[in-house]
This record gives sequence, structure tokens and C-alpha cells, in this order.
Amino acid sequence: MSLAPVQPEALAEPTRKVGSGWLTLYVLANAGLFIPMQVPTTFLMPEQIAQIDPAGKIGSYAWVSMMGAISGIVIAPLAGALCDRTTGRFGRRRPWMIAGSLVCMAALVFTGIQTTVAGVALGTLLLSATFMITGAGLAPVVPDRVPVGQRGVVLGWATVPQAGGMIAGGLLLGLVAGFSAQYVLMAAFPLLIVVFAVTMKDPPLPRDHREPFSLRTFLDGYRISPREHPDFVWAMSSRFIMGLGYGLGTLYMPYFLDDVLHYEQLFPGESTEDGLLIVIGVNCLATISTVVLSGWLSDKLGKRRMLVFLGGITMAVAAIPLALAPTWPMTLVSAVILGLGYGVYLAVDTALVTEVLPTSANRGKDMALANLMASLPYVLVPPIASVVLGDLGGYRSLFLCSAAMSALGAVLVWNVRSVR
Repeated sequence: MSLAPVQPEALAEPTRKVGSGWLTLYVLANAGLFIPMQVPTTFLMPEQIAQIDPAGKIGSYAWVSMMGAISGIVIAPLAGALCDRTTGRFGRRRPWMIAGSLVCMAALVFTGIQTTVAGVALGTLLLSATFMITGAGLAPVVPDRVPVGQRGVVLGWATVPQAGGMIAGGLLLGLVAGFSAQYVLMAAFPLLIVVFAVTMKDPPLPRDHREPFSLRTFLDGYRISPREHPDFVWAMSSRFIMGLGYGLGTLYMPYFLDDVLHYEQLFPGESTEDGLLIVIGVNCLATISTVVLSGWLSDKLGKRRMLVFLGGITMAVAAIPLALAPTWPMTLVSAVILGLGYGVYLAVDTALVTEVLPTSANRGKDMALANLMASLPYVLVPPIASVVLGDLGGYRSLFLCSAAMSALGAVLVWNVRSVR
């Protein structure tokens, strides 16, 4: 009778709950990732492009956004796969978080000094790459270190920066003037990731447990068998469709306020950026109000699919007022509804994904694929939105498309069978 091989700590399923100190640093690390990821693309880049190319800002912003999203298609799974195979006394995740954060800081400074659309596009490409590299180390930390029964509440707290980072970052931008200074301010945040990486426990992977890597292995990583891992495939499909719906409803909000609501005429003396900050603030507060509670409930009730479904349907409902009555009051109503639904969806869907990962040895790569399903839709959103806005009914049709995608994504989650 042979004994089963001993699994190293780096690959073992976690059983010990994390403490409040670990959770605090992890939440701050997520702030260090999401604030510089979200704030520039929401506040800085649209205005930067509008100043460079005011007549063609929609088309220019579309292809700049696509550049950033396309880079993630290759870099995210590659970085995740290499992170899974990293050996050495510093662990698997720590080197990727530290290296990615430092390069991200340099990329933010570079983007802030660009004066051409091509330069901003290159900066976006570099930024996207650094976020994928950093995320390759940060994303699998939860399935690595947090037991299943605590993941909902941990991810609920951890997604507060994702939910509220834009309003915090937007307010901070008001402290400095000029794109270069504002980008430098954003470049300070990745230091929070470095602090977490230095202090976290990251068990090293023994070399004899490292899976071999090759180009074929990497390409095979994109092909997840629906027969062998149906729940992971359905979770990814739901996440992709939900991301498409969310992107269609939010990516062009700065131009909606300017071109449809004529915000600066509606409120003389205020800028479109002021209106965008109000919308984002209302949305973020609504999201924060539900994100921690929904994560905690998913742990207690053990019903993650139901909460993901309810969050997705609520997000679909949020687009309807903007399609039927595009006014400033309806914009705020939609922002509240979207925030409530997104808060429920955000933490619980990620907790659900961590439960259907195919193997413990490839958590980094598989979490990278999961995150890619949330960012990849932004490759499709700009061309889809350009066609809809130009030829298929304008913003009303765009918001109806957003509602339809969100509803479909919510329905698809019921196909995940191994998670309640």
C-alpha cells in the first residue's frame, strides 16, 4: 500500500482563516491596483484625448481602449502561467506583484506626458501589461491563502477599492493640476501592493512540483474543456457577457453627459468632469453599501449563484431609465440601481469563480483567465458602441444592449452546478 504524495503548502487547499491585519493589507493592495487602473481611463484619458483630438474623440478613445484590452489577451494568461511556475525563496506571487507595481508606476508617468493619440495608446498598452503582471500575483492570493468559507467576506472587503476607488481617486485628482501631475499622483498607489507583497506569507514552490512550461502548454491553457470543467466554462461565459453589458452601459458616460445631456449647458459654471464625478460618486456609494454585505451573505447562506443572478438582473434594470428617459435625474437613479446590483455581483461572482478553478497548480493562470473575461469585453465594447451610436439608434439603443447583455449574463450563471 503506497502513501499519497505530500502536497507542498503552496499548492494545498487553505484551511486556516486569515486575520484582520492580513485582510487590511490585502484591501489596501487592491486599492493600489484598482485606483490607478480605473481613474485614468475614466477621468484622465477621455479628457486627454478630447483635448488632443476634439473632433474624433469617440473613435480615438475607442481604439485607445482597444489597445489596452488587447494586450491583456496574451499577457494575462502568460503572466499567470509563469507566476504559477515561479520557484525561489521569495515565493510565487511576491516577485510578480513587486515587479509589476514598479513598472506600472513608470508607465503612469510616461502616459501623463503624452501629447498625441498614438502616445496615449502606447501608454495604455504599457499600463494594461503592468496591471496584468501585477494581477497575476495578486489575484490568486485568495484561493492560495483564504478558505472557501471566508472568501465571500474577504472578497467583499477587497472589492471596496474596486467599487469606491474611482470616487476617491477622482477627488484626489482635484488636488493637483495638469495631466502629468495627476498621473504622477496615481503612480503612488502601486506602492501599497509592494507593502502587501513584502509582508505576506508566500510559501515557495518546490522545483520538483513545478509543471513544465512550453509554448504548447501556454496555448493549451486557453482551451478549457467544457466536458472536463463545465462549471468553470459557464462561470467564464457569464462573466464575459456581464462585462460586455457593464462596459456598454458605462464606458461612454463622459460623452453621454456632454453630447446628450449637455451637462455644461444644464448647469452653467460646472464642467462635464464635475457631472461625471457626481455620477461616479453616487454609483460608488451604492456599490459599497452592498458589496461587503453580499459577500458575507454568500458565505453564510452558501448560495452564491442566487446572489450573482440578482446582482446581474439589477444591473440590467439600471440601463432602462437611461434608454427611456435620458435626463439628469434619471442618470442619477440609474447610477444608484447599477451600483446596488454591481455591489452584489462583484464580490460574490469572484468567490464563485475561486470555487470552480480546474486545478490548484494553475490558480494564477486560471484566475488570470477569469479576470480576462471581465476585461476582454472592452475590446468589443468600443467597436460595438461606435456602430450602435452611429447607425443603430444612438445612446438609447446602446443602453438597451447593455440591459440585454447583463440579463443574459445573469441567467448563464445558473449553469454552474457545483456551487449553490
